[in-house]
Amino acid sequence: MLFDILYRNVRIHTQDPRRPIVGALGVHHGRIISLDEEIDAAQFREVVDLRGATVLPGFNDAHCHLSMVGLAELQVDLSPDAVSDTGELLAAVGHACKAAEPGAWVIGTGYDQNRLGGQHPTAEQLDAVTGDHPVWLHHKSRHLGVANTEAFRRAGYPQRRDVPVPEGGGIPLDGEGRAQGVLLETARAAVMDHIPAPTVEDIADAVAAGSRSAVARGVTSITEPGLGAPEHIGQSTYDIAGYQRARDQGRLRVRATVMPYLTRLHPIGLPEAEEGPQGIGLDLGIRTGLGDERLRIGATKILSDGSLIGRSAYMCCDYAVGSGDDSSPRGMLQFSSQTLRERLIGAHRAGWQVAAHAIGDAALDTVLEIFAEAQRLHPREDPRHRVEHVCMASDEQLSRMQELGLIPVPQGRFVHELGDGAREAVGQERAHLTYRLKGLFDAGLPVAASTDAPVVALDPMLNVHDMVNRVTHSGEVFSPQERITLEQALRAYTVGSAYASHEEHIKGRLSHGMLADFVVLSEDPHEVASARLKEIVPTSTVVGGVPVWGELCG
Repeated sequence: MLFDILYRNVRIHTQDPRRPIVGALGVHHGRIISLDEEIDAAQFREVVDLRGATVLPGFNDAHCHLSMVGLAELQVDLSPDAVSDTGELLAAVGHACKAAEPGAWVIGTGYDQNRLGGQHPTAEQLDAVTGDHPVWLHHKSRHLGVANTEAFRRAGYPQRRDVPVPEGGGIPLDGEGRAQGVLLETARAAVMDHIPAPTVEDIADAVAAGSRSAVARGVTSITEPGLGAPEHIGQSTYDIAGYQRARDQGRLRVRATVMPYLTRLHPIGLPEAEEGPQGIGLDLGIRTGLGDERLRIGATKILSDGSLIGRSAYMCCDYAVGSGDDSSPRGMLQFSSQTLRERLIGAHRAGWQVAAHAIGDAALDTVLEIFAEAQRLHPREDPRHRVEHVCMASDEQLSRMQELGLIPVPQGRFVHELGDGAREAVGQERAHLTYRLKGLFDAGLPVAASTDAPVVALDPMLNVHDMVNRVTHSGEVFSPQERITLEQALRAYTVGSAYASHEEHIKGRLSHGMLADFVVLSEDPHEVASARLKEIVPTSTVVGGVPVWGELCG
C-alpha cells in the first residue's frame, strides 16, 4: 500500500507546542499521517520538494462574508482605493449606469463617508448622474446605504417622503422632510426589499468567486455569518442552498461554516421552560454542528447593534461626530432588549451556539447580560457563544466575557482601514477602548481572528500586519498599547478560529490526524521586520493535501 503525498524540504510552523517546527508532512486521504521522517518517502505515491519554503496552517477567517466577497466583484467598486472623493464616486456610478441595460438596477459597494470629507452622497447628487436607473450604494460597513430617487420611487416613495422608520433603523431627512438618501440599519429594507433577489445559482456563483479569492490569499476555512435574512445581512432566504450548490458543483474551494440568521429560527416545540423564553431552532430541530468537514452549520448570528464608522453602533455615550440622524446620538439596538433576550435565550435553550454582533459598549453590556441569564436558566457545558467585533470594550467588560466563557471575534484590519473614522466617531478620550486586541489576550479570552470581508480586505497577512503594528490609513499609530505579538496573531488565525467553531480537533494545527490544510508563504513571517509583514504573500494553498491555488497547481 502506498500513501498519497509527502511534502518535504520545508519549514513548517505547526502551531503544536509539542512539536512547533517540522521539515516534512505526509498526507493520506486528506489527513496528516506523518511528520519529518516518520514514514519513508518511498512509501508515498507522490513526493513534493518545497525547496525550503515556509508553511503555516491554513488561515481560518472566523467572520467573513464570502458570498458578498464574490458578489462585490460584480458591483461598482466605490472603496477608498477606487474613489478618492465624491466627484470620483459619482463619476464611477454614472459610468456604470451608462453601461447597464436601460432601467436596470445599479449596485455600488464599499464607500466610506469618512474618506469623502465626512459626507454621505445624497439622492440628489446621484440623480444627476443615474438617469432612469435605480441605484443602491452599500456603505463599507454594510450597515447602511444610499439610494437615489428612482430607487425610492420603485420602492413606493417617489418623493422620498413618509418612508417608515422601523425599529432598529434610521432615515436622516433634509430641510423639507424628505429622505436625504441614507438608510441606516433595518431602514435599508425600505429599498433593498425591491432589488431583484438573486437566484440559488447566483448565490452559488458568488460563493465560488469568493472562495477563489480566499484560497488565493491562503485562506482554507471561513465562517460566513448571518445567512438567510436579506432584510438584515444575508443575500436571500436560500443562501445556504447556494452554498450547497457550489459544493455539489465542486466550486467551493474552502471549508465553510455557515451561520443562519437568528430571525430564521422559530419555536420548535421543546417542553415549556419553568422560566425564560421557549426554545427556537430551524425546522426539524436542526442546530449547530450539522454537516461535514467541507460545509457545516455553525452558530446562529444576530446583530444587536450597528456600525461604528456609520455611527449606528449602540454606545454608552454620545458620538463625538454623529450620523446625521439626530434622533439616535448614541446609535441604536437592532431589536428591543426584550426581543434580543427572547431570541438569544431561546436559541441557547435549543442547543445553538450563538454569535452576537456587538460593536458599541452599550450593546456589549446588553448581550453580556443576556448570555449570563441564558446560562443561569438553562446551564450548558461549553456552549462557546461568540461576540462578533467587540469594537468598544472596557477591562471590566472583557473580564466578564472571560467569566462567561465567551469568544471574541475581532478584526485587526479595522485599525488600518477604519481607524481614522472610528477615532473621529468616538472622540480621542474614548479611542483607547476601540479595536482592542492585547486587552482581549490579557483578559484570558480565546481570540479568533477574522476580517469581516468585504468590509475590509480579505488578505490574512494584511490583517496580521495590522494586528501587530496598528497603523491607520493616515499613518497614525492607533492605541499602540493594544499591539499583539506575531505569535498571538497567527495563533488567533489558526487555533483560535478553529476553537471558535468547535473544530480544534481537526483544524488549526499541522499534527497527526489533523486536516492537511496549509499555506506556503513567500517568506517566513518570523524572520522579517514587523513593518514588512504586509509584503508576505502566499505562493500556494493546499486543502486536504490537494493544492487548490498557486505554484503547486502547475
